Amino acid sequence: MLKSSSGFSFCYRERLHLDRDFRNVMRKGRKIPAGFLTVIVFNRKDGNNIRRLGLITSAKVGIAAERNKAKRRLREIFRTNKHKLTPGLDIIFILKPEIKSTGYGKIKQTVLDSLKNAGFYSEQ
Repeated sequence: MLKSSSGFSFCYRERLHLDRDFRNVMRKGRKIPAGFLTVIVFNRKDGNNIRRLGLITSAKVGIAAERNKAKRRLREIFRTNKHKLTPGLDIIFILKPEIKSTGYGKIKQTVLDSLKNAGFYSEQ
């Protein structure tokens, strides 16, 4: 597997793929409401330090282009800030329709503030 020299890649292992992983996070994770999205965070504590991301959206968010734009923005926020997250986290973002009218800066600030207030993100 190729690895980016910058350390800011978003590889296959950093994505939630399996239905059982999504169900586990939904069942055991901590829900953090954040206006235009809900963040669910689960600290696996399995010795694996990889942070993983999953995205859930529905047709209520908008047409495919709007849903994909919102998902790209959230992946970018995760990719550029994952090194500041607690190791071993599984994070799911559940998108709400309001996200399509929200700018990137507001989305980023809301996500990072939510994770920081929950104790899963540090500025260091």
